[in-house]
Amino acid sequence: MPRHKVLLLLGCIVFVSLESAAALNRDDPCQTPNGQTGKCVPLRSCYSVAKLLIKEEGMTSDDQTHLKRSNCGNEGRSVLVCCPAKNLRNRFSKVDLLPPGECGTAQEDRIFGGEVASIFAYPWLARIRYFKGNNRYGFHCGGVLIHHKYVLTAAHCIEGVPSSWIVYQVRLGEFDTTTTTDCQNDVCADPVRDVLINDHIVHPDYYKENGADYNDIAMLQLAESVEFTEFIQPICLPLTPAARSVDHTGKYVTVAGWGQTENSSSSTKKLHLQVPVLSNEACAEAFSTVHLEIIPTQVCAGGEKGRDSCRGDSGGPLMSRTDGVTKAQFWHLVGLVSFGLEQCGTDGVPGVYTRIGEYMDWVIDTMS
Repeated sequence: MPRHKVLLLLGCIVFVSLESAAALNRDDPCQTPNGQTGKCVPLRSCYSVAKLLIKEEGMTSDDQTHLKRSNCGNEGRSVLVCCPAKNLRNRFSKVDLLPPGECGTAQEDRIFGGEVASIFAYPWLARIRYFKGNNRYGFHCGGVLIHHKYVLTAAHCIEGVPSSWIVYQVRLGEFDTTTTTDCQNDVCADPVRDVLINDHIVHPDYYKENGADYNDIAMLQLAESVEFTEFIQPICLPLTPAARSVDHTGKYVTVAGWGQTENSSSSTKKLHLQVPVLSNEACAEAFSTVHLEIIPTQVCAGGEKGRDSCRGDSGGPLMSRTDGVTKAQFWHLVGLVSFGLEQCGTDGVPGVYTRIGEYMDWVIDTMS
């Protein structure tokens, strides 16, 4: 007689029939209910299976049967499913990276620290939406659009959320989170664009230690190509060796998002501010009392009282404007919001960001 085990999947109780054979481990080869060759992976890493749980019209009995038969084991509290090989992450196709002029442009020229940004500013900002079960959804991280089909975010926005959550959608073109049509000074933006996430891949060397995150970067692949508009644009990446090695120490760079403010758990409008870049040595000294190591793949910025990125901005961009060949200015990605003190904006303690120049080979390889 087969044994039955109850698994809690995103708020749905699913009875899974387990045969006498031992359950598989993560990355073991397996066979899908359709007889295809696959690999045993966490549920939220397999879009073809996870999407059954987030169907707007609800799961059919066939969907439930397929979900049960896809189960191949557990890893801690995470459910493992047999994912078809065609749905695994090696399907990322070769892409052409965008040169300045096709990226990094925005109509907003003015930067005011800590104030509401222009409706046109930072059109590459993304908000990541999670499906949390029981018909519950929420935005809990940020990201940055780098291509028609790719968004970068922090690894902890994938690995650091509850195992039952599915990384569901990316929202682009947002300004005011409380309105359907976003307007500012009698100028109204296009409707926001919500795009399903087809896949995600976390940097293979991501880890946490003493409350810090290292190699804190992940790639999201969108389910469809995004058309660029004046409200949705990609940011430029540091593609050349010279661009990757630019030292921003002592300069001011920009951070933007909807994260926690002094008086609220989050802002309803897109905010921005300028923050100074510290040397890694100065940053390490600032964190010495909590025994955090700052390594070359990280960059630190901030440390001015009341001026910092905070929770909710995780995975969002740290940016700089640089001159192009024609003296036009383009925005380049410097880092991704990673971590900081629990009390944001503490005098003398900067925020820590993933230094994007150190990860360009990984970004290009992952996209290709």
